[in-house]
Amino acid sequence: MSATVLTATQLRDAFAYAATRFRAEESRLCALDAAIGDGDHGITMRLGFDAIEAALAELDPTAGIDVVFQTAGTTFMDATGGAIGIIFGRMFTATGRALRGQIALGPAEFITMLQAMEAGVAKAGKAQPGDRTALDAIHAGAAVVPQTDLLATMQAAATAAERAAAGTAHLLCKIGRASKLGDRVLGHPDPGATSFCVLLRALADSLEARGS
Repeated sequence: MSATVLTATQLRDAFAYAATRFRAEESRLCALDAAIGDGDHGITMRLGFDAIEAALAELDPTAGIDVVFQTAGTTFMDATGGAIGIIFGRMFTATGRALRGQIALGPAEFITMLQAMEAGVAKAGKAQPGDRTALDAIHAGAAVVPQTDLLATMQAAATAAERAAAGTAHLLCKIGRASKLGDRVLGHPDPGATSFCVLLRALADSLEARGS
């Protein structure tokens, strides 16, 4: 059975599902980060999404999609540190502002969500596509044309983001601490871009599991 919309309740469930994915992916994400950074990216993502899961569980059951994203953003920033905490936190809060008053996400609204995420990350990280950041994956997902089916749209966006994240292994880093590493970053996908793909695929898989 195809899902046509994602409600606020389903979005909360999807964030909880994503938290389980980040727990499972912690070691892999840390290993990716260790090649170009201090190796704690997976820990940061796991802590952030554990905190989001707990915060959303305490949220008023009537809270809308905008409140879910706003809560996720402020919670992620409070629970984590460093650049990735700010980037993902502001990504979610920017999305909450863009979706104010929205009670459900269909295919077009899902792409609006990704576009808001792209704008939020670009502003927070002062990045643009090609800089070898999470923005590369977000930009690719946001560029997908919405289909008539929400799940198909989500899956297409996740696939596009995954392709872009893999492609960051062939890019030099232009901003942040990793920009000082030169060609040492080559061959290693960007951890932030990879984490965004974990999130996006988890959202799609959660909706698919609900509809099966």
